[in-house]
Amino acid sequence: MHIQGAVVIVDRETTKLEGYRLEDPVRAPAVIIFVDGDKPRLLPIQQGYPPPIKVRSHNMEADIQIITYQEINAALGH
Repeated sequence: MHIQGAVVIVDRETTKLEGYRLEDPVRAPAVIIFVDGDKPRLLPIQQGYPPPIKVRSHNMEADIQIITYQEINAALGH
């Protein structure tokens, strides 16, 4: 799995493909990628480059969703 331009590339076929990043990539310069039932992967965003906007496998493509700190805190029950 790697970032190529504005896309995270997953080099295989998938049945589930999701990506998330925080709204402020300076404070949290990474994307979290969920593929099938695998453990989620955290990919760093290179400093000075825009964050990726899509995640693509051999057979699927999805937008990377932007989440807020408030949404994370609500999900964690804070």
